[in-house]
Amino acid sequence: MASHPDARRIDILASIGSTRIAHQIQDPALVQSTLEELVASDGLIGAHVTYTSGQDIAVGEIGGDGDPVTASVPFGSGVNGTAEPLGKLTLYGPAQPDGGHSLLLPLLIVLGILACLLTGCLAFYALLNRSVLRPLGELAQGLKATDPSRHDLAIRFSESAQHHMTDPLREITASLETIGRRLSNSDPTPEQEQEQEQDQKQHHLVRTVAIAQLGYATLDIEKNRFISCDATFAALLDRKVDDVLEANTIETLRSDLILDFDETESSARYEALSRGKSVDETYRIIRHNGEIRYIRVLMNPVPRPGQEPQIVELVGQDVTEQRLAELRANQADRISTIGNLTGGVAHDFNNLLAIISGNIELAALAHAPKERLEYIDNALAAVARGAALTQQLLAFARNQPLSPKIIGARKLVTDMLPAIRAALGPRIRIVEPDGPDNWMINADAAKLEACLMNIVGNAADAMPQGGTLTISLTNRDIDSFQARQMPGAEPGEYVCIELADTGTGMSRAVAAKAFDPFFTTKNVGKGTGMGLSMVLGFAQQSGGFTSLHTVQGRGTAVRVFFPRANSTSVPDTSDAVATEATSDLLKGCHVLLVEDEDQLRLLYATKLESFGCKVTQASTGEKTMELARTMDPPDIILSDIILPGAMNGIDTADALVKYFPDATVVFISGFSQNAAVHNGMLAMGRILLQKPFTRAKLAATLFDAISQRATHG
Repeated sequence: MASHPDARRIDILASIGSTRIAHQIQDPALVQSTLEELVASDGLIGAHVTYTSGQDIAVGEIGGDGDPVTASVPFGSGVNGTAEPLGKLTLYGPAQPDGGHSLLLPLLIVLGILACLLTGCLAFYALLNRSVLRPLGELAQGLKATDPSRHDLAIRFSESAQHHMTDPLREITASLETIGRRLSNSDPTPEQEQEQEQDQKQHHLVRTVAIAQLGYATLDIEKNRFISCDATFAALLDRKVDDVLEANTIETLRSDLILDFDETESSARYEALSRGKSVDETYRIIRHNGEIRYIRVLMNPVPRPGQEPQIVELVGQDVTEQRLAELRANQADRISTIGNLTGGVAHDFNNLLAIISGNIELAALAHAPKERLEYIDNALAAVARGAALTQQLLAFARNQPLSPKIIGARKLVTDMLPAIRAALGPRIRIVEPDGPDNWMINADAAKLEACLMNIVGNAADAMPQGGTLTISLTNRDIDSFQARQMPGAEPGEYVCIELADTGTGMSRAVAAKAFDPFFTTKNVGKGTGMGLSMVLGFAQQSGGFTSLHTVQGRGTAVRVFFPRANSTSVPDTSDAVATEATSDLLKGCHVLLVEDEDQLRLLYATKLESFGCKVTQASTGEKTMELARTMDPPDIILSDIILPGAMNGIDTADALVKYFPDATVVFISGFSQNAAVHNGMLAMGRILLQKPFTRAKLAATLFDAISQRATHG
């Protein structure tokens, strides 16, 4: 319900209502509705319209008791600028109590004063907050967020705080920053510096161990059990810490944990640790769920003055992903090597076959003997190139036939110096080997010379503008742990032949493929890519190994290691029987020829008969033994190493020597298996004739065989 209106409000309502009624004068019902609306909504008690015509419309109480508040307003209409009165509107409000007007005015005054005070307080708080409180809050936050390790103190304020803060607050902030700079510029004491450095190192160490997931343990090597172990190390072993520490011995854990365990290597590790040497080992372990992991363990003995170490510190790390990546890379490299080898062999031999077949065809068409001989010489030269390529392939495969003998490596290198100088040219200086003499080695001298000349050729290509080639020979005693750092090495005594140049060197990517067959960085026609692969194969077949050390832009050093020979005596062949002419010595010589290829056997027999030799032929070892019972004793047994059937060439020769002890054995081979020739090497004192060979080479070899027979006879 509306509140009681005062006299002023009733006057306003009367003025508004008269205007509305002036427009509704023609419709009494509408006037009646307007009056009812005024009375109902504005807290009036009555309304009365009096027309000039005498008609009245009244609503509510218009003549009640009391002294109601009234307001009367005439209304009319304007015609041609002249106002015409139509009637009067009178509104009636409830009577006002006595003293009402005297209380209302003070109340309104008090309310106005309170409103002014509230507005002033709000304005003052807003000013205080903007100029003092907000900057103080940001100052406190800035001080809390300041890094103590920083050498400056700079408090950052918002743009609004910087603009509105008071001058005293600005001075306080500036003073704090000044004090902070003075404190940071003051030098800490040595103790404080050391403490800060130690704290930083400790923090870095903890983070490093956590990131690398390193486990730590200690081992008593006398009691053969763990003393301490952290959770990470135990997890590497797929065990709990208590399981590791409660194990009676390491063997209790090792028995069902480590795969491919080697007792010999374990004894060598124990011996090294007892001598105070650190050991780096990677173990292949199997977890309870059958998963195989690779765990690398660094073992460092804790020294004890005057005694052998008792405690060994162990640091372990799971390197499974790295090892699997290496295995995948090695497998990919092997596949790539086989592909390069196959493609290179096919390419080179196709070229050689094209040269041979083309020259033979031209020789058949030639009419002049001189022209025909020229074509034949070209074909033979291609055959020689094919034979050399075959020897390189066999050397890479560690299957080339070798004729080893005890030689002095220093004497061999010294005798090679003129050839090395000729290969290098005048721009390259040679530093000759010096120092004490070296141990003797057991190697094929001819193959060793070819091996070194391959390295010399690479050195010459790496120094086109000149440089220095340093040749050195050293005796090396390599133990088991040094051998583990050298691919292909075994513990033992070696003679190391090193050729170091000052050439262009190699990048890491090139060095990683340097020993791959047919890999070369030289221009087309400048190299086959078989040089270093042949060096590697020959060294390994001789029981040694190789290593490569290179720095791009500075040079390369190739080291070839050969095992020390058991004997220090060098076979003396200087007293071999000389002859006036090879052909005269071979006339009447009885040769037993054993070759399974019919065409080759016929070719060899024809060459032998051209020397005046008597030839007895056989195709297998078994047939040879049948002939041996009835044939005349041969002077020379000439046999291929690879023969069909149960007896190979070596077995056949060994059996024939029992029948013909005075006969000299000469083996023919283009490829020899390790099982047939004692790990790729002929027994000492036997002669090898490598396929393919010329008639002159055959004659020289037979001459050597007869000379050897005459010497021993």
